[in-house]
Amino acid sequence: MLSDEEILTHKSIALMELVQKHIRCRDMLDWIPHLVELLNAGYNTAEQRNVVLSYILLNGHTLNLSQFVHQLIEQSPEHETMLMTIAEELEQKGREQGIRQGIEQGREEGKLETARELLRYGVSLDIIVTSTGLSRDKIEALKH
Repeated sequence: MLSDEEILTHKSIALMELVQKHIRCRDMLDWIPHLVELLNAGYNTAEQRNVVLSYILLNGHTLNLSQFVHQLIEQSPEHETMLMTIAEELEQKGREQGIRQGIEQGREEGKLETARELLRYGVSLDIIVTSTGLSRDKIEALKH
């Protein structure tokens, strides 16, 4: 495996190589200095930097994403607009995903409540399965 110092000499491909090497590390905060060095070196286009930063924010690991973004902005202020745009897009996607999950959870709870009521009225298990789309096991668990 190449050292970070050797990767840094690879100019235009160094950014992607460094990201690929460290994307699964325990905390991305540990390699911010090398990342900033490559972002500021000017080897990559704005579009390439945008793609790489989006990839890092979506797939990287950090104990504190907000701190990671703020440290990048502090050490590379010329990329603040790009970083904030990416962070806002990710936040919006997170909100949308949360809403979808909430709706789905509400649907599931509604199905469970319907199944409970049907069980209470003595409706057969087959009819409840067909009516609610719940599995037999889930409906059986409601009996107890």
